Amino acid sequence: MSLRGIAASVVLLVASCTTASAANTCYYPNGNVATGNVPCSSETYSACCGTSDICLSNNLCMDTGEQPYVLSRACTDPNWESENCPSVCQDVNTSGGSSIINLLYVDGVSTYCCGTPISNGSKVICPYGNSFQVATGEMLVGYAGLANLTTKGNDTASSTNCSSSSTSVSSSSSTADSLTSSSSGSSGSSSRDTAIGVGVGVPLGVIASAAIVWGAWERKQRRRLQQIASTGGNPMFEQQQYTTPMMKTPGNPAELEVGRMRHELS
Repeated sequence: MSLRGIAASVVLLVASCTTASAANTCYYPNGNVATGNVPCSSETYSACCGTSDICLSNNLCMDTGEQPYVLSRACTDPNWESENCPSVCQDVNTSGGSSIINLLYVDGVSTYCCGTPISNGSKVICPYGNSFQVATGEMLVGYAGLANLTTKGNDTASSTNCSSSSTSVSSSSSTADSLTSSSSGSSGSSSRDTAIGVGVGVPLGVIASAAIVWGAWERKQRRRLQQIASTGGNPMFEQQQYTTPMMKTPGNPAELEVGRMRHELS
C-alpha cells in the first residue's frame, strides 16, 4: 500500500472513531454527560441505561445493580428532542435520572409516579406532578446489562473499537493477512458453544433473581403504604435522598390493589 493510501485510511479511521464516540455519549436532560450510561440502540439517537441495567423498548431501564427499580436515565441526544429519549420525568432531576414507581392498578391499567408515592393525610398521591401511564416495555438483548447475551441463530458475537482498528492500520499488510488466515481456522465449534451458553445463562440468572426480589419486596411495601394511608400518616416527612447522577426516593415500589386502596379515607 502506498503512503498516500495509508494516509487516507488513517483519516477515514479517525473520522469514523469520532462519529462513533459522539453517538455513544449519553446525556442528562440538562446537557451534562451521563457517565456510566450506555446506549440502548445502534440508532443515531437512543435512550441510555446503566451498564448493569436492562434496556426496555419503552426507553426506560430496569435497574438490576441495586434494586429492581424502573428508571428514566439518559439519552444520546444532548438536546433531548429525539422521540427515542425517555418521555417521562425529564424535569424531576435534570442532572440525573428518576425512579418510576407504580401508584395504582385499575381495570388492567397501571399508573405511575416519578419517585415514591406519598400520603397527604387523606390519599396517596405522586410526589412530583400527576400520575401517568407507561407503554409496555420489552427487554432489548445486546445492550447494557444484556450486552453479552446472544440470540439463537447467532454463532458469534463481535465488537469493534477504535483502539483495535488503529493497531491494524499500523501493522503491515503481510502481517494482517497472516493474522486473518490464522484466526479464521483456529476457533472451533466447541468454544463457540461454550461462549454462547455462558452468555445466555448469566443474564437470564440475573433476570430471574431480580424477579424474585421484586415480588417479595413489592408485597412488603404494598402493606406498608396501605398502613400509612389508613392511619393518616405522611411519609413526606421521612428523609428523601437526592443523589447524583441518579435520584431515588428512599421508599420502595408499591403496587396498590384496587380492592384494598381507597382514594378518600374518612
